[in-house]
Amino acid sequence: VSFRIEPKSTSSQNMTTVILSSTATSFTASVRSNTASLARSSKRPSAVSHRAVRAPVSCCSSTPGDGADQAAVPSELVGRRAALSAALISSLALELGVMPTVAASLSGPTDGPVLVVGATGNTGRRVVTQLRAKGLAVRAGSRDTKKASSLGLAAAGAELVQLDVLDKASIEAAMQGCTAVICATGFTPSLNFKKDNPAKVDHEGTDNLVAVATAPGSSVKRLVLVTSLLTNAKAAGQGNNDNYKFLNALGGVLDEKLAAELTLRASGLDYVIVRPGGLSNEAPEAVGNLIVRGEDTTFGLETDPGREISRDTVAAVCVEALFQDAAAKRVVEVVSSPSAPVLPVDKWFA
Repeated sequence: VSFRIEPKSTSSQNMTTVILSSTATSFTASVRSNTASLARSSKRPSAVSHRAVRAPVSCCSSTPGDGADQAAVPSELVGRRAALSAALISSLALELGVMPTVAASLSGPTDGPVLVVGATGNTGRRVVTQLRAKGLAVRAGSRDTKKASSLGLAAAGAELVQLDVLDKASIEAAMQGCTAVICATGFTPSLNFKKDNPAKVDHEGTDNLVAVATAPGSSVKRLVLVTSLLTNAKAAGQGNNDNYKFLNALGGVLDEKLAAELTLRASGLDYVIVRPGGLSNEAPEAVGNLIVRGEDTTFGLETDPGREISRDTVAAVCVEALFQDAAAKRVVEVVSSPSAPVLPVDKWFA
């Protein structure tokens, strides 16, 4: 039996490989690192979040003919050996703080509830409606549950929960037992600028969501975050883009969204980041068919294949991101165009 864990770091070139193997007479564990060897401590390491490292895992059993010693092992010994190996594997994985992950995408309506943060917003309320149309249990999180009720979210079958992204206690209560989160928040200018500003809502608020979603005991499998085109404009060579300068003049909103993206990407939590173009309240038929592009490829330019997108389409992408394995840890930029061909749903994250 072999068990391989290969965590990869997106922020550095460090890679650690753990290989555990078992034969009829031995159990070996080898740890290799391209930067430093791991020394086993006589003391168990302090509390380590098992959500902090997520990695592709492959498990395989040897086929007949792989070794003469295996062919001669009685079946009862094989069973006991497998059980011992599993226990040793689990123990070592725990000590290293590395745990194999399971599929993070949802499989169907019974996989809820899904928490929608910013549920009373123009995009959030559409996410709630579309999730309910799929039969999922939904918690509609907002600062004002009366407003949520007036928008018909309770009538649509959603559970209304009070949630302020700057209040971790309210996040913990709202997120309890949820399997996924869709965050469609965005600061709205108000007279209370000390609280309603991009640094608070788009950055700190999202950081709080990520912290709760990755805390011990959390049941969240995937977090979908809606940000914007040009979030990473500077690094993509678009710092002088007029669209970027215009949007970012609103309290550095794009820079704050980027900071939130980076927090999510470094968290170890499975995520999908959706960067839409200009948001339209018009129906998809009036705005055009969906165009999905890769990270840092679409900048709101006239030469781009599209610049706007219906909020209904953005909501559909967010909902579908919960169900497709190919969406895991992806950043997609989405716009629409009347001249674009219809993109099949199973190609949205291909």
